[in-house]
Amino acid sequence: MRDFDDISVNLNNHIATITIQRPPNNFFDSFLIQQIADAYVELDEIDDCRVILLCSEGKNFCAGANFGEDKDMHNKSHPYSKLYDQAVRLFRTNKPVVAVVQGAAVGGGLGLALSADFRIACPEARFSANFAKLGFHPGFGSSVTLPRVVGLQNSADMLYTARRVKGEEALEMGLVDKITSKETLMDDSIKFASEIASSAPMAIESIRSTLKGDLADRVEEVVAWELSEQIRLQKTEDFKEGIASSLERRDPKFSRK
Repeated sequence: MRDFDDISVNLNNHIATITIQRPPNNFFDSFLIQQIADAYVELDEIDDCRVILLCSEGKNFCAGANFGEDKDMHNKSHPYSKLYDQAVRLFRTNKPVVAVVQGAAVGGGLGLALSADFRIACPEARFSANFAKLGFHPGFGSSVTLPRVVGLQNSADMLYTARRVKGEEALEMGLVDKITSKETLMDDSIKFASEIASSAPMAIESIRSTLKGDLADRVEEVVAWELSEQIRLQKTEDFKEGIASSLERRDPKFSRK
C-alpha cells in the first residue's frame, strides 16, 4: 500500500483499517474522499484483505464539510462535482466496509458512514442530516442510501427536521447496527470484522454483490440530481443565511428567497 496524506491504512489478520487523520472534526473534501476511494481500489487487489474498517482520529467521525474553508463549495459553477465523482467510487469497492462512528457524523459525514455496509457506534455518537438547516439539498448519494437503511419515514424525519439522532435511537431506527461503549468501540468493531473475515472471502464478495445490486449505479444517478439541486439552491438567500447561521452558531431566519 502506498502512503496517503490524510489517511492511514493498516492490514492485519485480513482486516484493513483505514483511519481518517484530520482530527478533531475530520472535515471532508474531495481530496479526502479520493484518498479513501484510492485505498479501496488498492485493497480490492489484495487477496489478504477481506473486510475494511473505516474509522477516524479525534472526537468526531466526520463533522461534514468545513464551510468556512471548503474549496469545493466555493467552486461556483459546479460545487461538489469533483467530490461526488469520488464519492461514487466508494460504492464500487468489492470488500465489505464497517464504519466505526464516534462523536458526530453530520451532513456529508453521515453520507460517508452510509456508504459503508455496517455502522458500529457508541451511545455518544450523533447523526444529523442537517442539509435543510443550511438551505441545501442532501448530497453524497444520501437521497438513496438513507432511505435504503432507515426507511422513507425515518429519512423524512431526519431530513426535514435536521435534528441530531443519538446512538441508541440510531440503533432503534436501523441507522446503526451495533452499539458499544466508547471505551470498547474499536475492539468490538475489530471483533465484528473478524467474524466477517472468518467466512469464505469469495462467497462474502458474491453475497455482497447480490445484496448491493445496482446501488452504485443508483448513487451515481442520484448524485447528478443532488448536485443540480445544490447548484440551484446555492444561489438563494436562504442558503447564504443557512451557512452564515451555522458559522455564527445561531438559529437561521429563512425568507424563501
